[in-house]
Amino acid sequence: MSDERGNMGSPQLVFDAESLLTGLQLVLPGAVDADGGFFVSDAVPLSDGRSVDRLQVNEIVEVLENLKKADIDSLSSLRWDLNAEFSLVSLDARWGFDRFFERNHFVGQGENPVTYAVGRPSVNFVAFLLCVLGQDPAAARRSPRLMIIRRRVRNLVEDGMRSRRIDQLTGDSLLDFVGEVLSVTTLQVSAASGGVDFEGLANSFLFHAAYNLDAAARIGVDSLLEPRSIQRVRRGKGSTLDAPRQSYKVDLVQHYLMGVAAEIPLLEYLSYYHIAEHFFHKVFNDDLVEQVRKGITDPSFSARRSRDVQGIIKTVDRALRQTREEGGFNEPKALQLVMERFVSLPRLIQDLDSYDGTLIEYYATNDVPFAGAGKLALRDTNEGKAHDALAKRIYKVRNALVHAKEGDLPKYAPFTHDAELLKEIPLMRFVAEQVIIEHGKPL
Repeated sequence: MSDERGNMGSPQLVFDAESLLTGLQLVLPGAVDADGGFFVSDAVPLSDGRSVDRLQVNEIVEVLENLKKADIDSLSSLRWDLNAEFSLVSLDARWGFDRFFERNHFVGQGENPVTYAVGRPSVNFVAFLLCVLGQDPAAARRSPRLMIIRRRVRNLVEDGMRSRRIDQLTGDSLLDFVGEVLSVTTLQVSAASGGVDFEGLANSFLFHAAYNLDAAARIGVDSLLEPRSIQRVRRGKGSTLDAPRQSYKVDLVQHYLMGVAAEIPLLEYLSYYHIAEHFFHKVFNDDLVEQVRKGITDPSFSARRSRDVQGIIKTVDRALRQTREEGGFNEPKALQLVMERFVSLPRLIQDLDSYDGTLIEYYATNDVPFAGAGKLALRDTNEGKAHDALAKRIYKVRNALVHAKEGDLPKYAPFTHDAELLKEIPLMRFVAEQVIIEHGKPL
C-alpha cells in the first residue's frame, strides 16, 4: 500500500499496512502478513464463544483510508466531519472512567442532536494506536503496559479464559479484540450535521459526568503512547535495589512520593516544588545572619561609630519590612539560595542527560510560553548565572500553575499546556531529589 501520512504536525505519522502490522505484532506476536490480510497463529476470542484469526485486506484498507481522512492534531484525538474520538485519561486512581457508566451511549436534544459513547476504542482508533506503536516499536516495548497487555492476551488465548469485558464485546474484527486488551477508554462524539466543535462537546460531556457522578477524566494521550516514568528509564530493576544508607526527612519524602504517584502533571510539579519551598525560611534567615556577620566582622566596621551600627540595623530592618509587606520573605531570592546551596549543576546535568539527552538543549533554546519563563543554559560556565536562571525558570512555572486570575498573562491552562509542563517536570524532580539527599542523615 502507498506510504500515506496523516496531517499530524511533527513527527509525521505514516498510516500504512507496514506500520499497522508492526503495531499489531507488538500486541499479538504471532501476527504475519499473507495474501488474505494479517493472520495470527492462534485465534483470539470474541463474545458468545466466537473467535477470529485474521484481519482481512478490506478491513485494513478501510481503516487506513479513514485515518488518512482524519484531522489529527495530537495523539489523543481523531476528527472527521460528523464524528470524532478522543482518548480519555481517568483521574480516578481506583477505577477506569468507563466503569462509572451502566450504558455507554447518550443522545442529546436539539436540531443537531449529538451522541456520546464511552468505552473501548473504535476499530479506527485501534488502528491509529497500532500505527503509532508500529513506528517506534523499540520505545513501545519498554512500556510496562505492553507487558501486561501481552500477558492478558496469552491468558485469554492459551487458557481459554473469558472476562466479563470479552463476553460483552461487540464487533467481529480482530481490531475489536485488540481494542479490548489495550484497555484504552475513548469518548466518541457524533453529530447529525457538521461544523461543530467536537472537543468543546467532549469537554462539556466530561464536566457533566464529573458534576453528576464524581467521575473525572480528561482528554489526553494514553500512557501506552506516552511512557514518562523517570524511575523506569533512569534506574535499575527491583532486583538491583539495596538498603538505604541515609535517612531522610519524613515530610520531604511524603511530598516526593506524592509527586511520583501523581497522574496529573500540575500536582506532580508542585509536589516536587514543595520540597525546595520547605527550606525557604531557613535559607533566607541564614542569608540575613550571614549578611549581619559579614558586616560586623568587616575591618571597616566599628561598634563605636553610630553610622556603622545604623547600617547593620538597616539591613535587618529591610528584611523585616519585606517580611511584613509581602507576608513572608523574598521567595525568588529564597529559591535562588536553595539552588545555590543544595543543587549541584554537574549532577543535575548528568541526571537530565541520563533520562533524556535532548533536555539540556531544549531548556537552553526554549522558554516556557505559558509561564513567561526564559531559557536556561545549565552548561553556562558561570555557575552563579546558571543557578539564577534555574531558580527563575522554576519559580515562574510554579507561579503560572498556582495563579489563574482572569486577564493575567501568561497563565497555565489545565491539560492544554501539559505537553509543555511535562518537559519541566524532570528538571523539578531532579532538583527536589538533590535537596532531599543533601539533608539526609547517614544510617
